[in-house]
Amino acid sequence: MRDSLRLGRIGGVGIGIHWSLIAIVVLVGAGLARNRLPFDAPGYSAATYDLVGAATAVGLIGAVLLHEFGHAIVARRAGMRVDGITLSWMGGITRIDGDTRSPAWEAAIAGIGPAVSLAVGGLFAIARIVVEQGGTSRLAVSALGWLAVINVSLAVFNLIPASPLDGGRVLHAGLWKLTHDQWRATRITSRIGIGFGALVVAFSFLLLLRGQGGFQALVLAFLGYWLMAAARSEEQAGTVRRVLDGATVSDIMRPVGGAPGWITVQAFVDAYDSPRPGWVWLLEGWGGGYQAVVSGDRVRSVPLHEWGVRRPIDLAVPVNAVAGASPGDDALATLSRTGGSQIILVVDGGHTIGAVLPSDVEAMLSSGRRTVPGRAAAGARAH
Repeated sequence: MRDSLRLGRIGGVGIGIHWSLIAIVVLVGAGLARNRLPFDAPGYSAATYDLVGAATAVGLIGAVLLHEFGHAIVARRAGMRVDGITLSWMGGITRIDGDTRSPAWEAAIAGIGPAVSLAVGGLFAIARIVVEQGGTSRLAVSALGWLAVINVSLAVFNLIPASPLDGGRVLHAGLWKLTHDQWRATRITSRIGIGFGALVVAFSFLLLLRGQGGFQALVLAFLGYWLMAAARSEEQAGTVRRVLDGATVSDIMRPVGGAPGWITVQAFVDAYDSPRPGWVWLLEGWGGGYQAVVSGDRVRSVPLHEWGVRRPIDLAVPVNAVAGASPGDDALATLSRTGGSQIILVVDGGHTIGAVLPSDVEAMLSSGRRTVPGRAAAGARAH
C-alpha cells in the first residue's frame, strides 16, 4: 500500500498515511459523537461531541502508530531495515525489508505490537479511573474508556493465530522453530489466514441475510476479504523466497537481442524471433538507439491477420519505464525493489545481457521453481 501523504520522519522512520485513514477518522469520530458519547455523558452541545469524537479518533490513530513503532524498533534491533510506516483504514503497516534471521526474532517483532497495544490500553484505563475519581468530565471518562477497550480489543484481535495478523506471525515463528522449515510454516499460517478471512466474510453475509449489522457487516466483509488477499499474498511471497533463495539476477534472466522496431510483426517474427524463442528484444527507433523493450511472446500474441500491419514498437514498453540490475544482484532483493511489476534489464559492463519479465515471476509462483524461457538459446547481447 502506497502513502497518499507523507507526514515526515520520527526516529528515522518515515510516516505516511493512506487516503482511507481520513475516512476512518471521520467515521469513527462521527460514530462516537452520535452514538456513544451523548449516552455516556448527556448534556453537552453537538459541537462538543463532534470535537471530542474527532480527538478520540485521532487518539486511536496515535495508539496504532505506537503499535507499529513497536514493530519498527524491534526489527531494527534485529538488524533489519525499516522502510517506513503507513497508516490506513486497516490500522498500520510497517514495511520491513528482508526476512528475520531466526524464529526468536520473528516472534519478538510480531509480539511487540500487541504488547504495546495492551500497554496503551492499560494506560488509557488508568487515566479513565483517575479522571472519573476526580469528577472533572464525564465526557473525558467516556472517551478514555472507549480508547482503553478498543486498544485491548485490537491487541486481542491481532493475536489471532492467522496470517497476516501478528498472532499468525508468532505462530509462524513457532512452526519454523519446530519444523526447521520456514516455507512450510509460511504455507500453514497463510492457509489458516485464508480460512479465517473466509469465515469472517461468511459471518458478515450471514448477518446481512438476517437483516443485522448493516454498514458494520459490510465493513466486516471487506475486512475478511482483505485478510484472505493478504494471506494469499504472503503465501505467494513465501513461494518466491523459497524459489529464489540464494539466486542472483543472472540465474533467472532471459536472453536479449536487438532488433529494429519499425518493421512489421511478420518481418520481426521471421527474421528475429522464430530462431530465438523466449528472447526479450531491445527495439531501435528511426533516430537510432534503443527506444523500447518487448518480449517475443508479446509480439506473437498479435492476431495473425494483423501481422502485416502492426509493428513491434507499438507493443513495447519505453526504455525509461523499465528497471535495471546487475547480473550479480540478489534476485529476491531486486524483485522486491521493483515489486515484480516491471521489466528488469540486466546490464554488465555497459552491455545489456539479459532481462527479467513480470510474467517470469508469475511463472515462478505457479510452478514453484525457477523458469528461464529461452536460456538454451542465450548468447547474444545488446550494446
